[in-house]
Amino acid sequence: MIPKLLEQGAYVRATQHRKPIGLSHKQLEVITCDLRDPERAPELFKGMEIVFLCAGIVRGAKGIRERPSEIMLYNLHLQSKLLYWAWKAKAQRCSFVSSSYVYPHTGRPNTEEEGFQGDPWKPTNYGMGWYHRYLETLCRHFHLQGPTRYAVIRPTVLYGPHDHFDLEDGHVLPASVVKAVRRMDPYEVWGDGQEVRCFTYVDDFTEGLLRCVENHATAEAINLCTLETSTVERMIRILLDHLNFHPQLVFRADKPTAIPYKVSDPALARKLLGWEAKVRLEEGLRRTVDWYRESVAKVGVTAAR
Repeated sequence: MIPKLLEQGAYVRATQHRKPIGLSHKQLEVITCDLRDPERAPELFKGMEIVFLCAGIVRGAKGIRERPSEIMLYNLHLQSKLLYWAWKAKAQRCSFVSSSYVYPHTGRPNTEEEGFQGDPWKPTNYGMGWYHRYLETLCRHFHLQGPTRYAVIRPTVLYGPHDHFDLEDGHVLPASVVKAVRRMDPYEVWGDGQEVRCFTYVDDFTEGLLRCVENHATAEAINLCTLETSTVERMIRILLDHLNFHPQLVFRADKPTAIPYKVSDPALARKLLGWEAKVRLEEGLRRTVDWYRESVAKVGVTAAR
């Protein structure tokens, strides 16, 4: 988000905690802090016209399966306060990045109105989905209290440069990139590889996020995702072909995996925002791998080990 905002001439105040942002610009102010600090955090919202809330713990299938309560309680505490402080500071607009975890498991692309129908997929997504539903409800509450206008966005699986490239805690795509670049053979795949996702490239998502904040800050959720769907196995084979690397694939059904079919319908975003994802999976993977090899692998492989 930060480079895109700077490209548009915005003055950006960004926060970092344990992981440095690593950017510098004459219109970028970077503040190191813990956003859970009730003495420090509210001051950061003063003077800000638009607030983009992207803070929280993000984990892959292993972390979600093993520590769902820890992630849920941490994010619920943090993000509810951030939504409140944006309202308290009278920001003009505030965007909240929710999650497709809110949806029940229907076996087909989910539409926005299904976000509060039935229960999220059990057992793993149950608490994760309901806490996102609650935070969306908070957005609607503060929106009705005025004057801050809230935009609520439901992404699917995001990927691209600056992702969390970690074998233990990363999502399936960045973890797959790490294993492919390190040329691990045999190449271990968690699950049976037939899980279906709509992998959305980060540049497409940030463009849609900005359009949503500008044109759909109504506290009504909207899906931002690609129409293209892919199994995990297909994604990995595209990745390996790009690297001209053909290891033995070993599928580990005993390892943690998430919901087998997790796809959203972006039709409303096309209708209301004139937005649709443009970057195909092949191109997005190429960009991601090239960025990772240039920016992370050369300097980080030794340290990561």
